[in-house]
Amino acid sequence: MKAIIFDLDGTLLDRERSLKLFLDDQFERFREYFTHVQKNDYINYFVEYDAHGYVKKERVYKALLEQLDIHYIETEDLLKDYDTNYPKYATEYAGAKEVVLRLHNRGYKLGIITNGKVNHQSYIIDVLGIEEYILEIIISEAVGYRKPDAEIFLMMCDKLGVSPQECMFVGDHPVNDIAAPHQLGMQTVFKDNHYFELPEQQMMNYHIEDLSELINILSEETI
Repeated sequence: MKAIIFDLDGTLLDRERSLKLFLDDQFERFREYFTHVQKNDYINYFVEYDAHGYVKKERVYKALLEQLDIHYIETEDLLKDYDTNYPKYATEYAGAKEVVLRLHNRGYKLGIITNGKVNHQSYIIDVLGIEEYILEIIISEAVGYRKPDAEIFLMMCDKLGVSPQECMFVGDHPVNDIAAPHQLGMQTVFKDNHYFELPEQQMMNYHIEDLSELINILSEETI
């Protein structure tokens, strides 16, 4: 195993925690428009409609404003605020940076493949403080391919100078992060946040709940 490739949201980034921190702040900053709304309702409905990041934010905000009967502020205003301020609240899963550092020090080539906008995802990676340890980062907007398209994984292999069989992919989505790289011959590690159903057993080499488990997995791989 020469390379470890990570998904970002839900794998290195504790997306739910980051999102709730941002929404708490957004509610306070726009409180004058939300006088009849409970903060917990604002946060919880957003999280529900967001579906772990798989619904466009414009649709999320439209549904939220309708559900809570919020007027006098436009979806576009809240959406712009999200794009500008959400990455500031990027929070790692406990120990994620330490795991990345330890793998870097062991000599593994590290990469990140993430779907999303370049500015948004780059900002998040910068806030997490892990960029210096990551050899290559591919963001879907920049390359015109999105997971689970095989091309985005092959692109990363080319950048790292490795074959798919020399890679391990770590992610939290059963299709985008497990089935897709498995079909290319990568080893796969499913980080279970209890959001999604488990991948098919034959697609998943390892099942973890904490990134620190990677250290033991890779130690066993080298024995």
